[in-house]
Amino acid sequence: MTDSKKKKSKAQTIGRTVAFQTLYQEELNPSSPADVPFDAMWDELFAQYCEEAEVAPSDEQRAAAFNFGRNLFLGVIDRRCDIDAALNNAFDNRTLKHTTPVDRSILRLAAYEMLYVKTPRAIVISEALELGKKFGDKNSRAFLNGVLDQIGKQD
Repeated sequence: MTDSKKKKSKAQTIGRTVAFQTLYQEELNPSSPADVPFDAMWDELFAQYCEEAEVAPSDEQRAAAFNFGRNLFLGVIDRRCDIDAALNNAFDNRTLKHTTPVDRSILRLAAYEMLYVKTPRAIVISEALELGKKFGDKNSRAFLNGVLDQIGKQD
């Protein structure tokens, strides 16, 4: 697809997707809090997202996506214990550690956004379900929807 035919994507969606991917990488390869990987991973993940989604964000959108994604990532890292406690309260018969790394990363990101950023619940759930559709397994969407609905009720 030529640059002139590439579609636009919301900065928040781009930032959220890169934040999720970075959280997932952090889940698989934990680092010390002083060595957060978001900035180092941003360029590669941003370029990959744009290519796969066939989007061409402006410099302004890129900066907004970076800031939004970085704030989400750092917020999840900073409040992980509280987020995990809220998520564990939302489960019926399992705990967060019994979920897949993909679902766990999506849930943490979405829970943080619902509880601390105060993004409207419908937007958070919709975006989380899209991440689950793209990166999760066949059961991810229903699972994510059920847990995030419970988190929304805790709010």
